[in-house]
Amino acid sequence: MRGRTFQMVIAVVALLAVPAAAGAQPTAEEATDPFRDGIEVLGQREVAKKVLKDNLRELMAPIPLFDVIPKFFQPLCLQVVGMAPDASAIVSDRINRTALDVGLDPAKPNCRANALVVVVDDPRALFEKMLTRRRGIVGIAEMRDVQTRQLRDELRARKPAVAWNLSNLANSNGATQDGEGFVIATSISASRLTSNFYRPKSLSVVLFDSTRIKDVTLDQLADYAALHLLGSPRRQIDFDSVAVPSLLSLFAQGPEAAPSELTQFDRAYLKGLYTLEAGALRSRVPGAVLAGFAQQCEDQQDSCRMQLKK
Repeated sequence: MRGRTFQMVIAVVALLAVPAAAGAQPTAEEATDPFRDGIEVLGQREVAKKVLKDNLRELMAPIPLFDVIPKFFQPLCLQVVGMAPDASAIVSDRINRTALDVGLDPAKPNCRANALVVVVDDPRALFEKMLTRRRGIVGIAEMRDVQTRQLRDELRARKPAVAWNLSNLANSNGATQDGEGFVIATSISASRLTSNFYRPKSLSVVLFDSTRIKDVTLDQLADYAALHLLGSPRRQIDFDSVAVPSLLSLFAQGPEAAPSELTQFDRAYLKGLYTLEAGALRSRVPGAVLAGFAQQCEDQQDSCRMQLKK
């Protein structure tokens, strides 16, 4: 964003956002089983590698086969706006711990925000103010992963959460796409497994409707936001076609039936994504997620709920 810092943008959002006084609450006394209420039977079971790959395809946003996955390469510098201070601290701490778990470095003090979680009573009105007053939060079409029209449709439909990402193209020589979407540098070599270019996220936003998340716990809210900030979930998911538990089902299943935290699959997805080198193509993601899934089960041993079939 030219001429302004994200701190100024966040200050404006904070003034516009309405605190969610009756939103999600901490869950220290709640059961921590992420597969409760029929989502997953207690005890270990096996899942075929093909099933896991198919589920990954159903849950994650499709991109061209020979394109790179957008993700953060710089530390996650998070701001949570519109919640009570105690709740905001819980959400921030949990998202930051997930970012560290996937391999990102800790953010430095007074960093420029590149991740924003907003909880507001009227997200549709706030979004329109963003478009007119602080366009940098929404960005231009070439840098954003979703059209403005679709964001407006989702807000008009009163979805509990609406997310979008801004990203640039870069290579070893630095940024290759400026703020207006023009390519300013090129590279010359590539392969079937890696690209010369990588796609760093410059800003990721999750906008929650506080009137639609009253039964959502703070842990669920934070982990759901982390999946959207760090990963690239589909905008519309057919959960009837999904066999593995995922917190992405939070609003489709409802907070009581959905997992209470990131599932083994969710963590394997994020971990696998962030273990790939910068220029890894989309085709590398399934293998990285399978490896992350298997490693998690090996680390957890008897507490592992799902293991891959050999």
